Amino acid sequence: MTRTSARSRSTVRAIALSALVLGLAAGCGADSGSDEAPAVEGPGASEQEDDGAADDDTATADDTASDDGASDDGASDDGAASDDGGAAPLAGAAALPEDADLATEQLPITAEKAVEIGLGAAGGGELVQIEIDHDDDVWEWELEIVDGGRQHDLDIDATSGEVTEHDQDDDDDQDPAVDVTSPMPYAEAIEIALGKEPGRVSGWDLSSDDGRIHYTIDIDRSSGGDVEVEVDVETGEVRVDD
Repeated sequence: MTRTSARSRSTVRAIALSALVLGLAAGCGADSGSDEAPAVEGPGASEQEDDGAADDDTATADDTASDDGASDDGASDDGAASDDGGAAPLAGAAALPEDADLATEQLPITAEKAVEIGLGAAGGGELVQIEIDHDDDVWEWELEIVDGGRQHDLDIDATSGEVTEHDQDDDDDQDPAVDVTSPMPYAEAIEIALGKEPGRVSGWDLSSDDGRIHYTIDIDRSSGGDVEVEVDVETGEVRVDD
């Protein structure tokens, strides 16, 4: 009986030890499989992340280029609109006050621009007289243009460029054509007149008298009163008319 019991206990221990060995072996196999999985996934995941980052960078660069392009196009369009506008923006230009000095302040519509507008309205021709003065609370250009046997009298707002009046009639006169830029620009005529009679230039005109082309500069004297100074465009001769 004693030998049988001892033999049985030895058998049980042998079986338990075998089970323990098998369990440890199974546990090591499981750990080994777990360790291999990250080793396989690591490089692949890294490559995918790198590719994704590259795509994001490309998209960002494209988006930026697109945005910049749109911005540049907008600026270009604005510039073109401004250039094509011509005299249109002058509709909102600030008018000079009634007591403005035309020797030091420039009207929104210059003499050259007024002539351009007048010739366009008349359909061509030659300028034979031009005058600027302040009338009915506005600065206004008055032009006389002859086209063949037709005379055009035009009033042009010196602030907006609008043709406010346009009368036509037959013309039998042979007045010579005048030019506000040659042979004597109006700025030079004003300077000559002020050298003779200092004061504020309140207006001027360019016309002809017996074939002699001259400027007439209206000056408000600093000492009071006003005077007209004629300046011959060919000789620069000055005449003062009190």
